[in-house]
Amino acid sequence: MSNFKNIQEKLQEFIKKYYINELIKGILLFFSLGLLYFIFTLLVEHFLWLKPILRTLLFWLFILVEVALVFNYIAIPIFKIYGIKKGISDVEASKIIGKHFPEIKDKLLNMMQLRSIQLHSELIQASIQQKSNEFKLIPFKKAVDFSSNKKYIKYALLPILILGLVYVTGNITIFNNSFSRVVHYKTAYQPPAPFDFKVINQSLNVVETTDFTLQVETIGSTIPEDATIYFNNQSYYLENIGLGKFQYNFFNVKKTINFYIEANGVISKEYSLIVIATPIITSLKMVLNYPSYTGRSNEVIENTGNVIVPQGTTISWLLETHQTDTVSFIYDKNLKTNFKQTTKDFFSFTKQLNNSTNYKIATSNKQLKNHEVLNFEIGVISDEFPKIVVKSDIDSISRGPVQFVGQLSDDYAVNKLQLVYYDKSNPTLLKTHSIEVAKSSFTDFYYVFPEGITIEKGLDYEMYFEVFDNDRVQGSKKTKSKIFSYYNKTEKELKEDLLKEQAENINEISRTLKKSKESNAEVEKLKNQLQKKAEVNWNDSKKLEEFIKRQEQYQEMFKKQTEQLEQNLNEQPEDASLNEKKEELKKRIEETKKLAEQEEMLKELEVLSKKIKKDDLIDKLEEISKKNKRNEQSLERILELTKRFYVEQKFNQIAEKLEILAEKEEDLSKKRDEENTFEKQKEINKEFDEVKKDFEQLNKDNNDLKRPMKLPDSSDEKKEIDLNLKDALEELSNVEKSPVINNSKSKAQKSQKAAAKKMKELSKSMEQTMEASESESIDENIEDLRKIVENLIEFSFQQEDLLNNFSNIDATHPEYSKNLKEQYVLKEYFEHIDDSIYMLSLRLVKMSTAIQKEVSDAQYNIDESLLNFSDNRFMEGVSNQQFVITSVNNLANQLSNLLESLMNASASMGSVKGSSQDFSLPDIIKKQGELSDKMKEGIKKGEKSGNNNEGDKNGDKFGKGEGKDGDETSEQMNQELFEIYKEQAKLKEMLKEMFGVDGKKSSEGSDDAINKMEALEKELLEKGFTNSLFDKMQELSYELLKLEKAKKEQGEDEKRTSDTNIQLFQERNIDKLKLKNQYFNYNEILNRQSLPLRKIYKFKVQEYFKTVEKNDSI
Repeated sequence: MSNFKNIQEKLQEFIKKYYINELIKGILLFFSLGLLYFIFTLLVEHFLWLKPILRTLLFWLFILVEVALVFNYIAIPIFKIYGIKKGISDVEASKIIGKHFPEIKDKLLNMMQLRSIQLHSELIQASIQQKSNEFKLIPFKKAVDFSSNKKYIKYALLPILILGLVYVTGNITIFNNSFSRVVHYKTAYQPPAPFDFKVINQSLNVVETTDFTLQVETIGSTIPEDATIYFNNQSYYLENIGLGKFQYNFFNVKKTINFYIEANGVISKEYSLIVIATPIITSLKMVLNYPSYTGRSNEVIENTGNVIVPQGTTISWLLETHQTDTVSFIYDKNLKTNFKQTTKDFFSFTKQLNNSTNYKIATSNKQLKNHEVLNFEIGVISDEFPKIVVKSDIDSISRGPVQFVGQLSDDYAVNKLQLVYYDKSNPTLLKTHSIEVAKSSFTDFYYVFPEGITIEKGLDYEMYFEVFDNDRVQGSKKTKSKIFSYYNKTEKELKEDLLKEQAENINEISRTLKKSKESNAEVEKLKNQLQKKAEVNWNDSKKLEEFIKRQEQYQEMFKKQTEQLEQNLNEQPEDASLNEKKEELKKRIEETKKLAEQEEMLKELEVLSKKIKKDDLIDKLEEISKKNKRNEQSLERILELTKRFYVEQKFNQIAEKLEILAEKEEDLSKKRDEENTFEKQKEINKEFDEVKKDFEQLNKDNNDLKRPMKLPDSSDEKKEIDLNLKDALEELSNVEKSPVINNSKSKAQKSQKAAAKKMKELSKSMEQTMEASESESIDENIEDLRKIVENLIEFSFQQEDLLNNFSNIDATHPEYSKNLKEQYVLKEYFEHIDDSIYMLSLRLVKMSTAIQKEVSDAQYNIDESLLNFSDNRFMEGVSNQQFVITSVNNLANQLSNLLESLMNASASMGSVKGSSQDFSLPDIIKKQGELSDKMKEGIKKGEKSGNNNEGDKNGDKFGKGEGKDGDETSEQMNQELFEIYKEQAKLKEMLKEMFGVDGKKSSEGSDDAINKMEALEKELLEKGFTNSLFDKMQELSYELLKLEKAKKEQGEDEKRTSDTNIQLFQERNIDKLKLKNQYFNYNEILNRQSLPLRKIYKFKVQEYFKTVEKNDSI
């Protein structure tokens, strides 16, 4: 039985191996069939794109099939191996084994059948035992061959081959996508489109607030014509850029955008455009802290980093940012400094700047470094040097004060201005003079050199102006003006210069006078031409226009010349002997200037020339002709008077030169031998040669006068002086050649002293001669003037008689022609008077133009009266005669006053100088008493000749005698009266001199005495020898006695004092104002003080004024 059990165990081992073999086969079949079904399922989904329901069915069917295959091919064999499920029986196993082993065949089966019989016989048992022994050595397990499963391997390789082929061809996505869709069977999937969308951009990140261009490409067999993008519930077309490519621009992207693209029903997946936060500056402020010396208030500038600031300015940058972690200040070749973060979004930085710089401000955060880089420029202006522009009349003047006007400017403020001057021969010794100026950025100044300083005469100076600014950083800077040269002339040089200029003025006036005569001739010619024509044509109008222009030019030229002459007279040094003449000459010049004004008349002529009215034009030309003649006479008179004044000045100058040269020669003779040299004597000789030339020129100028002055003949004295000077020069020359000879030195000194003495004598003689000549000239003028007055009175009486005759007749009266002829005789008579007045005016400077006006009026009315009487207009003619009488009486009155003035001057001639020293008040009282006695004697003579003389009704005045004896007596008494008049005038001048000219030092009672003397002089001329006049002389003597008493009580010192002449200073102030007007037009300057302008506009203003300065001329 043990063998049988062994057989049973061997059968069980066979059965186990059998099912293991079945499991191996099942695995191979499951792998092959399951994978093939898996591929089949994926292919179904790939080609059919099943809907979720069918995909669900397909999915679960795949699961069911796979589970069935696992159960059938894998689970059942496992269950049978482990006995979980009943497998084959021993009988079935015996059959399988019998088939495998031929030697067994049915033996094993029979044995198993016998064992199954329920009969327990020994035979059966023996048979079983026997057969068991037969099968003991046969290995039943070999009946199962694992290699028989090799045939199933090819089935397993088939799906693997399929998958490998798909993978190699690149179509693995077919299975992947199908697998994904089958697995996600609930998700709805669209069938694959003919193309796909592909985003070309490497990144879908965009910086905030910037633009982004999305680029998309379609891949597939079909290319759509257009595509649409969807975001923010809006749709927009993409731009087709060709070849299946599209693009779309996102502008100013501020937040993340989700979008997808659609074309021809094909929808892309959803994309996201992600925004990167940007660090930005939301506010920029610059606080400018200016240096204190600029005077500028601190300033805040917003929203810009560009600025122009003064050197040394401290700037604080204040930034407000957004999404920013750091702010950098980059300057000077990428040097970097970070701003200080005060709060989350606020940064600040402070820096003092001394040089211009370009800088950057850069913002950063974690994502972006130096994202926003702002470039700015700061212009640093160094404190410039101050500027100075000076203009002067120094080049146009040869003497006197020099006037400077200047403009000062600085970028901030002018601090100081000073004048630096020095002697040209010693330029190292500088002197300064401060000039007050306004401390502003732009100012001007006016200075008259040498105001406020003292300079020496005869030195050549150089000067310039220095202006300083207020720079406190680098120190005050200065700028110099150009250098001006000025020679301070000596009094001698100044006088010579003025005389030379006066001579030039005389020459210019002479030329003007010539042009004036030509102009008068032109007027007469034009007037005659118009009178011959029936009417005025266009050519005549043109001639009138040209004439008007020439007249205007002549008037302007005359005005300029007279102003120059006046200026020259104003600058003449004080000369007591000529001061009165100079003032009178200035008055005559001023009157001539007013007389020469023709502007209104020329305007009227211009209007008439346009209207072309012949009669009016001729009348106006006649009026201009007469006025031109008057102007010509006035100009000729001014010329002659100026020439006479020039001769007198030249004469005095020569006398002064001789006096100075004599002193110089005398000083040289007293010097030691080594100082008394040949060269110095030669210089004196040369100067005397110049004096001789001056004498020659003086004689020539004097001879040019219409009535030359009586100058002394000093030829003998000049020869003697010249001889002495030559002797001295020769002796000094001998001394230098032979120094041992002392005799020549002594002779030289003797000749020098003799020459000096002769020169002094000649100088004194010239002074005395001039005084005598002046006195003689006055007496001569008085005589001529008296005759003119007498003739005017005679003319007036005769004209009055003729007036009465014409008043009582008409043209039919027999006396008409006789009276008319007499009027012509009176006209000729008055023309002689006019000539006499004119000739007298050429040498008498006191004669005003008012006298000439009366003469012209009288001449005009005489001509008009003759014309009216000829045309039987008797009333008009008589009226003209009345005007003639009025003008002649006025003329006689004015000349009488002038005569009185001349007689006063004649009486005081020779006594003005030192009169108060030669006479005291008692002397004047004594002289006044003597005059009273003479008056008394004159009254007695008048009474004796009263029967032969016709006086006034009271017999107070002697008249013209009748017959020869009467004329002789009248002439004698007139001479005595004139002598008394001269003595009275002399006493008045002495009294004035004693108490001060014009009563400036008058004491109590002196004015009354002088006034009574003047009244006496007037009555002497008007009434002659009268008792009333004698009584007034007695009253005057009493007044003088009271004045003497008052003076003794006061104890006044009779010494004379001098008064400073302030006229020159006043004149200089006037010139100053004129000069300022000339150089600066203050309306155009626009008040050039510091204006509240930005720097760029200040630059433009300064450039403008620089341009203006270039066009200005001094």
